[in-house]
Amino acid sequence: MTKNETATSVEEFLVWRSNLFQGLKARKETIIELLDALSSNQQAHSVVELSLNPLFRRDYNSLYRGIQEFLPTQTDPNYEQRIETLFSAVSRTIPPTSKHYNLFGIDTTPCPRPFAETLADKTFIHYPNPIKGNKPINIGHCYSVVCALPDQIDTEKVPWAVPLSGERFPSKHKGVNQGNQQLKKSGKVLYFLINYLY
Repeated sequence: MTKNETATSVEEFLVWRSNLFQGLKARKETIIELLDALSSNQQAHSVVELSLNPLFRRDYNSLYRGIQEFLPTQTDPNYEQRIETLFSAVSRTIPPTSKHYNLFGIDTTPCPRPFAETLADKTFIHYPNPIKGNKPINIGHCYSVVCALPDQIDTEKVPWAVPLSGERFPSKHKGVNQGNQQLKKSGKVLYFLINYLY
């Protein structure tokens, strides 16, 4: 890598980091340090072990608070702007495609919570059960996830999907409808993503 390429990469990284920082609601420094610890991780096998990384200068309580509080809430007056800034940061992690289009996947994923007695809007969800004869159901919530699907790389391996949006959908809604709503809400952002990648 030449000096110019290195300088360009460093500049792009700093823009990415700035966009991410601006999009976070709270505990910004904690999240940035957590990402640094995660990026340089070679031995941690759990989230709490990341707090032992030298790049994470806080204690493990800060780590959990950061994870719980970093996203903007819909009551935040700058909610839309913060979400667009986060999408902008995420979009820069998607490798360019060799095709003339981008692929985005929508799927639902179950989150069983059978023992959360006071959890609102629990319902029966599809959940695979490995024990023969048991029905593939559980009680909990379902989430709709929108991901960017990068091209297959030279090593013949397909890279990880890049998650763009994840939302719990109410029990009275269908997953496909929630996914469509997510695409509509983030249409402007996806338009930005597609134009940025080209």
